[in-house]
Amino acid sequence: MTRTLLSLVATLALAATAGAACSSSSTDSAGAPAATPAYSKTTGKLELITYDTNRDGKADAWAHMDGTRLVRMELDRDFDGVIDRWEHYDADGALEKVGFSRAGDGIPDAWAFQDSSGRLARIDVSTRRDGTVNRREYYEGGLQIRAEEDTDEDGKPDKWETYRDGILFSVTLDTDRDGRPDRRLTYLPSGVTSEKLR
Repeated sequence: MTRTLLSLVATLALAATAGAACSSSSTDSAGAPAATPAYSKTTGKLELITYDTNRDGKADAWAHMDGTRLVRMELDRDFDGVIDRWEHYDADGALEKVGFSRAGDGIPDAWAFQDSSGRLARIDVSTRRDGTVNRREYYEGGLQIRAEEDTDEDGKPDKWETYRDGILFSVTLDTDRDGRPDRRLTYLPSGVTSEKLR
């Protein structure tokens, strides 16, 4: 999330606590609507802030709130009317994961997680696009180092990939579906080699 948008969310959330935000939209210096808060009709707590980041008259960022706590952000980063980024925050306000749509159709099918330094550590993927994670990719230093995938939908990995310098090096498979690898493909500059493991 951009620093400006995060600052606006924090400002509106604090104003809501003080009762200053009311239910009207905030405006920028030119008088154009910038953000619109929405409150629970039963509790009065701030629930949602919609924001028009490019000032085209259409909302393109939605901050889902629990009072002053940011729970989730939904963003339309390319302004095409389709949400393409979902940011999830923990109870302390730290970014927990970022969802995205690999097909660009507004349906999240992958979620990125960062390590303690803020670098990409893992991406969980729903290759069938049904919300069930069946592939996990692991990263170090910004490069993919390995992946595991459940290709047969039995809840257990049956395909393992290793990477060297971010490039696919080997794929190990459980072709007889007994939970143990039995075949390995190795990708070398000279070509692909195949070996039976058992």
